[in-house]
Order: sequence, then C-alpha cells, then structure tokens
Amino acid sequence: MALAPAEFAASLLNEARETHPWLHHRLFHLIYEGKLDRRQLQRVIRQQGCFFLDTLRHAAWKIISVGGSMPTFEDLERQRALIPLVVEEGGEDTIGGKTTAHAYLFLRLAEALGIPRAEVFATEYLPTTIIEKNELFLLQRSSVLEALCGGNIATESINPLHMKQMAEAMEKHYGVARDALDFYYVHMEVEGDHAERAVRLLERLAVTDEEQARGRLALRRAITVRRICAEGMLEAFGGAAAS
Repeated sequence: MALAPAEFAASLLNEARETHPWLHHRLFHLIYEGKLDRRQLQRVIRQQGCFFLDTLRHAAWKIISVGGSMPTFEDLERQRALIPLVVEEGGEDTIGGKTTAHAYLFLRLAEALGIPRAEVFATEYLPTTIIEKNELFLLQRSSVLEALCGGNIATESINPLHMKQMAEAMEKHYGVARDALDFYYVHMEVEGDHAERAVRLLERLAVTDEEQARGRLALRRAITVRRICAEGMLEAFGGAAAS
C-alpha cells in the first residue's frame, strides 16, 4: 500500500542520511580527518570533476525529461519549477547575480589545491567513476521522478552536512584559503532549498505504489553508484590509509 506522499518523501530523505557514502564511507572520513596526504586528495578531487564539471547538463535533463512532444499545462508548471535549479548550477551571474557556475567554483577549488586547470580536464577517470556518472545521468534522463529521487533527494539533501565537513577539512587540514572554498559553501546554502523543491514536486509525482517503488529504486541506484565510486577511489588512491 502506497505511503502518504509526505511520508514517502520523508522516508527517502531519512534513507539518504543513513546510507549515503559521502556521509558514511571511509574515504570521506579520511578526508574529514585529514588522513589522506595532499597528493591523494588531489587525485580524489580530480576524479570528482568527472561529475562536478558537468552538473549543468545533469540539471538540465530534469527539464528536458518533462512532458512529451506536446506538453500539458501541468508539464509547463513542472518545467518552470525546475528552472531555478538549472540557473543555480549554470551561475546566477547569468541573470544579474554574483555566484558563478558551480563547475567554475570547482575549478577554483582544484587550483587552490595545486591542480592546474589543464590537469583537471586531462584526468584519466577510473572505471568506477565512469560507472557513477553514467548511471546518474541515466536517472536524470529517465523521468522527472527518477531525476528527483536519484539526484535532489539522494544527494543534494545530504550536501549541507557533507559540504560543511569538506570545507572545514580543506581549510583545517589542507591549508586551502576560505575564498577558494565557495564550491562547498554555495552548496551548503542552496542544496537544502533544492531538496525542499524536490519534495514539493515529489509529493505530486509519487502517489501510487508503482511510482513510489520507482522513486525508491532511483534513490538506491544513485547511492549505490556513489558508493562504487568511493570504493574505487579508496582502492586506487587510499594507500596505507585504506587499511
């Protein structure tokens, strides 16, 4: 029997908090505690660029997946509700604001860690990193329901916690200046709002047993590939810290 929509959304948010590897995996706890050396951390950050340099397309797929060849009025409403998410990823400086694209903030972070821009874009990605990105983009293209549950709910809802710990670790353990950490601080500010928007949409989209099953599976697929990626990075770059 289907849960009430609000109860269903709450159950997904709770599962994300309890299972997401960015909060619980050993790799990220090693970073939080400053136990990776700088070279190891650089390699992790470069791998993360596979996804973080392409988040604008990732966000845009939500809108693209709404409706068919002839949209309904409800489709138009859903498309408009998703526009702020895309603008934030692409940079509010495009509409008169100050914050630039999240991908540019990621590049600033990488450069502060001593990774030249050319090296960031020339990264040879691990197979597990490619698996993660491909699955996350597949969820975005599947439907709005899968996109919300596999993106906003699965990961963006936990980002205020994760990004805070990453920012603190970068400054405390790795000597990154505060003004180079906007990638993390911006996500701490906006991702909670992203999750709230997703919940409001989800409460209209996930009403039946079938819809809720699809949403729950999307969340678990996303969290699973995040874990696969973390395992791959720990095995490849963790060294003695992984044991």
